[in-house]
Amino acid sequence: MKLKKALSLTAIAGMLFTSFASVASAADVTIAYVPKERNESFWQAVEAGAQKAADDLGAELIMYGDAAGANTAANQSTYVETATDLEVDAIVFAALDADSTDAALQSAQSNGITVVGFDSDPGEEARDWFVNQVDPNELAVSLLDDIVANVGDKYSADEPAIVYLVSTNLTTPNQNTWIEAIKAAYYSDYEIAYTDTGAIDFDTCKQNTRDNTYTVNEKYAMLDVKVNPDSDIIYAGDGAGLEEIEATLSAHPEINVLISLTTNVIASCATAIESCGMTDTCIFNGIATPGDSKAYLENGLMTTVVLWQAYDLGYLAVNTAYAAVTGDLEEGATEFTSLLSGTTQVEGVSTYADSHLVDGKVVYLGGPATFTLDTLDCWKN
Repeated sequence: MKLKKALSLTAIAGMLFTSFASVASAADVTIAYVPKERNESFWQAVEAGAQKAADDLGAELIMYGDAAGANTAANQSTYVETATDLEVDAIVFAALDADSTDAALQSAQSNGITVVGFDSDPGEEARDWFVNQVDPNELAVSLLDDIVANVGDKYSADEPAIVYLVSTNLTTPNQNTWIEAIKAAYYSDYEIAYTDTGAIDFDTCKQNTRDNTYTVNEKYAMLDVKVNPDSDIIYAGDGAGLEEIEATLSAHPEINVLISLTTNVIASCATAIESCGMTDTCIFNGIATPGDSKAYLENGLMTTVVLWQAYDLGYLAVNTAYAAVTGDLEEGATEFTSLLSGTTQVEGVSTYADSHLVDGKVVYLGGPATFTLDTLDCWKN
């Protein structure tokens, strides 16, 4: 591995990282960890998994970000630049905005640093590998099937349940990917548009949704899923999103279901449904940390939690970076055996395969896990 530059007092003062996995001289591989944020339960679980992987592999892990506050894309670029100056071996990176951090990540790559995106893809032009927390198609089907199981007998094709999606920002890549997967599952004739390089062309996809009418999959005929990016999807921003969700429910009291695509807004979905007096007519499901969802599962506002082990996502991201640096994961691979392979994901519910699927430069953690009141304690943190 490359020799690391000594840390000056000036460099230390300018960095917003909090801990090392081990003494620098004891590690063969140094990995910089740049998450979306650090002060939310999902990301705390991711961080714990990342640290455990570094410990198990004997790597040095440098964690960036303010543990008491949220990240910004500008801060992420600064962290990447600092890690590049330190000549780390790899950077694991979760993109807040896939466009604004490209320059910093590409500079790291040009300096021989392996970049592994995770959770939210910075884009294939700005990373070497991407660790995908879930198969988007399986996630979409799980979310839609759960809604059918919970409201399907109350609605019909003539009078379908009105379903709105809750996301963060228009440019958040992982949630845009899941929205496309939901459209592909919900419609029988919708085709996701791709660029020449094989990446999803989100701009074209959104325009196609605006311009065309598609046929609803018979399986979901009792649902009316609103997917117009200009008028239907609730973009809650990076915060709790309560005002945005309440405003939409107030304007559209006919809504019967919310599907949350971000862990940040789970409490706000429940609060908004209650404050708008819609507890008898509206429920929600989505991506959430099980502990944060217990009260809503108990009172019936939330149907189920469809997720993955955030701890394992952090673990696999670091494991993948380590393997890429050491040559154990190379271009052309179709599978990758990590230290998670073949282990239990959710006790009694799901187990990882003996290896992770690799498709091009994407490593998949596994299928989604469904958490209910009976399996909440299987969440790792």
